[in-house]
Amino acid sequence: MPHLRRALHHFATTAGTARRHFPAEAQQQLHAAVHAGESRHRGEIRVVIEASLPLGHAWAGVTPRERARFLFGALEVWNTADHTGVLLYINLADHAVELLADRGIDASVGPAVWRELCDELAHGLKQDLSVAPVLVTVARIHELLAHHFPSDGGHNPNELDDRPVVI
Repeated sequence: MPHLRRALHHFATTAGTARRHFPAEAQQQLHAAVHAGESRHRGEIRVVIEASLPLGHAWAGVTPRERARFLFGALEVWNTADHTGVLLYINLADHAVELLADRGIDASVGPAVWRELCDELAHGLKQDLSVAPVLVTVARIHELLAHHFPSDGGHNPNELDDRPVVI
């Protein structure tokens, strides 16, 4: 029965839920934060806020981590010159946060740091389901990227779309 309960929860958590908590203004704030921060480093950040998994995935037990891996590939976060793409994935139905980083940045930042950021954001979203805790996490990711892959005089060719994906 846990699969049925989870599938029903995902069915009830619609894209409207994501848009209600992350309306156009919040999405613009995320876009601006990603774009502005990328001038400080040679990395790329993609933010995906997904209300729920497709029903078949929820029923089949697909984990948020597995879904994030799929989106990492589908959005080509791996496709940057320095291999410094980072995907911030939020699944509202599962109350889950995942961070996936390409091999360039992942080699410099340990898994404990990524997990800490995920846990902090999940806690922040539990307290305030809004753009505010997401912006804090995006800023922290920018700090890590700026430390390990500083920009070349403020130049960072925009290799990935800076707009968040809210589905």
